Amino acid sequence: MGGINKDVMFVRWPAQVDLRNRCKRDGVPRLLVVEGGARPPICNDPFEDWVRAPISRDDLDARVRALQNRLDSRQVPTLDSAGTLCFGPHSITISNVQTELMELLIEHFGEVVYRHELTQRLAERVQRPTRNSLDLHIMRLRRRLSRIDLVIRTAWGRGYVLETDVG
Repeated sequence: MGGINKDVMFVRWPAQVDLRNRCKRDGVPRLLVVEGGARPPICNDPFEDWVRAPISRDDLDARVRALQNRLDSRQVPTLDSAGTLCFGPHSITISNVQTELMELLIEHFGEVVYRHELTQRLAERVQRPTRNSLDLHIMRLRRRLSRIDLVIRTAWGRGYVLETDVG
């Protein structure tokens, strides 16, 4: 124990209480493995869950997936004025034009953003935006987002949806 599995830290409880506190401080998701006759901790942090050892591999995998799903449903990307896009522990920088488009996509995270809305936003940075220029910026954003577990999906005939890449 004490390792990482798919961005979830395994922490022996109560032996690794210091590691638990560091993970909690740093926002690292953790699965506490309660040893022997130890009392389980009270977990009211969505980044934390616990299991009692010994545990089957299937049960362990299920608890890790449940923790990740709980976190994914709460996670929304953030974008600062310098064009740094953060999602979970990852970040990338994007261009000024991409920042304009991403602001709108993040504002409606998980929902359809219509093409005409994105084209209007693009017009604030580019003179006479064309259908092709919007498609080009979306293509470039898609490439950049693949590094941080986000994806822009096409809502055919309507626009685009920014969401978590569940791969």
